[in-house]
Amino acid sequence: MNKLVWWFRIVGAFYFLLGVGFFPPINEARLPFILPMDAPETSIAYKAVIDWTFTFGLDLLVTGAFLLYASRNPLKHLNLVWLIIWLEAIRGIADDIYHISRGYTSVPFYIGFIVVHFIIIATGFTLVRQAQAQEAV
Repeated sequence: MNKLVWWFRIVGAFYFLLGVGFFPPINEARLPFILPMDAPETSIAYKAVIDWTFTFGLDLLVTGAFLLYASRNPLKHLNLVWLIIWLEAIRGIADDIYHISRGYTSVPFYIGFIVVHFIIIATGFTLVRQAQAQEAV
């Protein structure tokens, strides 16, 4: 179970930090490295991307904070692991493949994140199954 506690903490901290990275002042500084924008910074299109990603960042921040909270009693929150697994598969891997197909950014950037998604899925799946097996005994 100690490994599951650390999964909650590591994934929670990762989500939390990703969420903070989408706060507008931080995101505006890093956006050119992540997403090629041909719209001027004063345009509605540019501001819309910053605002949309800020909302996405708030989702990550809240999810990360709740994972950190849930790490205190991970067996009580096993459904949260399954939620993260499904989010990583759909909002993570499938979405990254979609973005690659649309040409939004460099393929290596998204492949790196796909690897991270797979690691979170594989470790979460393994640890939740181990916890469920131990609970059944």
